[in-house]
Amino acid sequence: MARREGRRTLGLWVAAAMAGGVLAAVVGMTLTGILDDQVRLHATSADASNWGYLTVRVISVLVSAVAVAGPPAFVLGRRLVGIEIRWIVASAVGGLVAASIPVSSWLEKETGFLMQEPSQPSLVVVPLLVGFVAGFATGVAQAIVLKPYLRRAAWWIAALMVARGTANVVTSLVSWQVAGGGIRVTTPADIYVEELVNVGVGWLIVGLVTGLVLVRLLGEPNPERSAATT
Repeated sequence: MARREGRRTLGLWVAAAMAGGVLAAVVGMTLTGILDDQVRLHATSADASNWGYLTVRVISVLVSAVAVAGPPAFVLGRRLVGIEIRWIVASAVGGLVAASIPVSSWLEKETGFLMQEPSQPSLVVVPLLVGFVAGFATGVAQAIVLKPYLRRAAWWIAALMVARGTANVVTSLVSWQVAGGGIRVTTPADIYVEELVNVGVGWLIVGLVTGLVLVRLLGEPNPERSAATT
């Protein structure tokens, strides 16, 4: 019975992670384009443009983080009473913190050229460390929310770091292979589809890695909090 419930939770979690990731990509790309157009139309100076684009960036990050966290929050809510809103808020805060750390820029300027070709940024090191940082920032925020429910919630941080880092590397290498294979991605529709495919693959990996850890953690609840019945 426990194994059956674990498999069910894993399946729901992976599906929710992929759905949230794709939803975030669609909403983020659409919203960013619309808001960027408004900045271009209404900004009257360089400073106004800079502040406008920064505001667009913050809004896009927050909306995307909420979209990513929404479906998994309801899966968690099946087992952990009242966690949904706190999970979404923590994910939004973690996403905003992660987005404010310019890891990619630092690495490409200083240590990003570590894969043979000095003229190209690393296809592994940069995505891996960006994923680690994003996973750590978001994982800490989410682990704080999980702590009252799960005894070993701190493991969630490591799980999300590994998941996000691995997903970033895989999608980076897939994109590189697509470009190297001569597959032309030139139209907006092609770019849109490629982005959604990368997002789907990345969040499949994140869902599998974190889902396996989540099932294990749910088997060791904090006795001070009661789990929801299913």
